[in-house]
Amino acid sequence: MLYLDVPYPDKDLAKQQGAGWDPLKRKWYLPDPDQVDLSLFSQWLDSSNQSDLSGQNAIVDSQTASLDLSFDSVTLSSEEETEANSVSLSQLLNQVQTKLKGAFPKALWVRAEIANINERRGHIYLELSENNDQGQTLASCRAMIWASNASRLLSRFEQVTGSALQDGQKVLIQVGINFHEKFGFSLVVEDLDPKFTLGEIEANLIAIRKELIKQGIYQSNKQIPFPADLFRIAVISPPNAAGLGDFRAEADALEYYNLCEFVYFHSSFQGEAAVSEMLSALDAFSGIHQKNPFDALVIIRGGGAKLDLNPLNQLELAKAITTQPLPVLTGIGHERDNTILDEVACLRFDTPSKVVAGIWHRIENSAKQATQNWQQIERLSQQQLQTTQAQLQQLKQQIDYSQNRNLTHWKTQLEPLYTQIKHTSQQWVSSERASLDYQLRHIISQAQQPISRSKQQIESNQQLIEQNAKRAISFFRQQLKQTMGFILSSGPQSQLKRGFAMAKTQQGAPISSAAQAQSLSQFRVEFQDGSVQVQPLKS
Repeated sequence: MLYLDVPYPDKDLAKQQGAGWDPLKRKWYLPDPDQVDLSLFSQWLDSSNQSDLSGQNAIVDSQTASLDLSFDSVTLSSEEETEANSVSLSQLLNQVQTKLKGAFPKALWVRAEIANINERRGHIYLELSENNDQGQTLASCRAMIWASNASRLLSRFEQVTGSALQDGQKVLIQVGINFHEKFGFSLVVEDLDPKFTLGEIEANLIAIRKELIKQGIYQSNKQIPFPADLFRIAVISPPNAAGLGDFRAEADALEYYNLCEFVYFHSSFQGEAAVSEMLSALDAFSGIHQKNPFDALVIIRGGGAKLDLNPLNQLELAKAITTQPLPVLTGIGHERDNTILDEVACLRFDTPSKVVAGIWHRIENSAKQATQNWQQIERLSQQQLQTTQAQLQQLKQQIDYSQNRNLTHWKTQLEPLYTQIKHTSQQWVSSERASLDYQLRHIISQAQQPISRSKQQIESNQQLIEQNAKRAISFFRQQLKQTMGFILSSGPQSQLKRGFAMAKTQQGAPISSAAQAQSLSQFRVEFQDGSVQVQPLKS
């Protein structure tokens, strides 16, 4: 423990730099003086410590003229020089400190990567490094942000970048050179440029974008036609993400109504394991997709800091997304956030809620289109039915007209025939009668005897002739009636009135055989007073 003489106006500064207050002695103190840079507290050291420090400075000053210290080389005395000409380690390091302060009097802007960061008593301690493209460390050193500046610098950095200062970030910092005899070389951070960190992210995005364009796959997933219907969707997200809960609130309703199935895969979206876990989730998805295909792949995360999304900006992940065989939908961040995965995906949404809303909209549009198609089918069917009914009515009218015309035609044909038959019969009767009269006169004139017998014979012959004539007239009259009846009964309506029926197809064509009727699923049987739909029994 090391006590300090801190004036009252300086108490807040001493506290910020790590000093503690002893209420019994009513003095400020350093609990672990070996773990802090004492040069920060030199103005408050008590008299004994000040005398030790001044004594050390006097020794160092006395040696300055004889000691030539440079950063390129240190010239040591020869082996013959006595111990009196040597210096202590603290004196040497004090000279190094003096030279460094002289060489770097002002703060410098330095580019580096944060390898480690931690906080103690309000101070921020950093491990800075510089690595080459192969991941080999080229340089490293310690740096610190004193509590007096930490709140201001960290708040501004987080406000601009959307993320707290953390491991793995590349930073541009303004530092002062600090060298302590006991704690060695370190940098004191005086300022941070958060725009540099964002610029590094954008530069990485540009490099990935150029490589994808060079390989000809940058637009590959965007060129995949989006399916008209969505029945089965794969979802990759962090297991406990708030965005996943928002997504499932709507997706579960779709599953409840059997409109769409969702299969979930989990992966972290930040940290060192983000890339490997995401690739593992994509491999698991691909294995299931080959056996039971999906219609789309959804990648969601929800809101978060902009720098938290940086682990997703990897070429390997971008290639895995852009080469997927089905459309990829992303809802990884808010509207202001963007990753390379959003760029190469088929469709990008601002949030997981908007992704599932888009899926809802797609399914709803498909349902509306299906309803419209069904209504159109019904409308066209009704139109076709009306057209068919009109055609059937027209055919019926044509049949009725043909029947009436045929009946009139045959009546016209039969009337002359009837008149001719009647005239012929009358001529035949007249001719026979004249022949009989002639014979009668001839007989009377030729045979005077025996008159009675002859008369009787004549009367008998006359009766026979009359009977034959009547029989002939009756025969021809009956034949004429039969001919007229046959002609009149040849029309369909007459056949129907006689008790017959006609079998016709649904299109109105006559059915002429039982085999033809058996081959139909349904046909009509027409009677005198209407028609009946029948279905044949299959043998």
